[in-house]
Amino acid sequence: MPSLPFEEFTQRPRFNIAPSQFVPVVRVGEKSRRLADLARWGFIPSWSAVWPKIQPINARAENLGTSAMFREAFAQRRCLVPADGFYEWKKEGKSKRPMFIHEVDDSVFCFAGLWEAWRSPEGEAIVSMTILTTTPNRMMAPIHNRMPVILHRKDYDCWLNPASRASALRALLAPFPDERLRAYTVSSHVNNPKNDDPECTEPKESGPTLWP
Repeated sequence: MPSLPFEEFTQRPRFNIAPSQFVPVVRVGEKSRRLADLARWGFIPSWSAVWPKIQPINARAENLGTSAMFREAFAQRRCLVPADGFYEWKKEGKSKRPMFIHEVDDSVFCFAGLWEAWRSPEGEAIVSMTILTTTPNRMMAPIHNRMPVILHRKDYDCWLNPASRASALRALLAPFPDERLRAYTVSSHVNNPKNDDPECTEPKESGPTLWP
């Protein structure tokens, strides 16, 4: 699968995406065609009769085979979620330090996601998604006990292919290599989802930088 031109269908750069907002995804649509789409971050199962109170933004990779919420989507509705970094908050006593994690070469990568189409009782159609998480690699472990599943580029085809075997898909849900990621401290500016500007990703001079 060639590199996907994600930049072409993002309206503007985003620096602070929050749950319930719409984000770009690549998924398989009708007639097995791959399409770039926007999906609401927060999974809404198709069988829900009403707007659910809980809309998971993450799904644990270890539980996909047994989860009533995600089992069917894992089997039939997988997607790529492009990004060039993500935030995590490192606990330090009673406070939390925001950190930005990205690839060493600042390249765009893809999270493993699941999507679902839901229709409200009024007939409104909404495509939603969730991001899969796994155990942390050695670099992420001091920051958090989970990390998003980042797929290798060579595995994009397998993840999107409706015919892929479950065993092959589960093999992809592993921690990303330590040496490919870097983390550094950012300011509390990112804590407010209304702040969506370059300041969110600027390194904080007094904070640590973590290398693998």
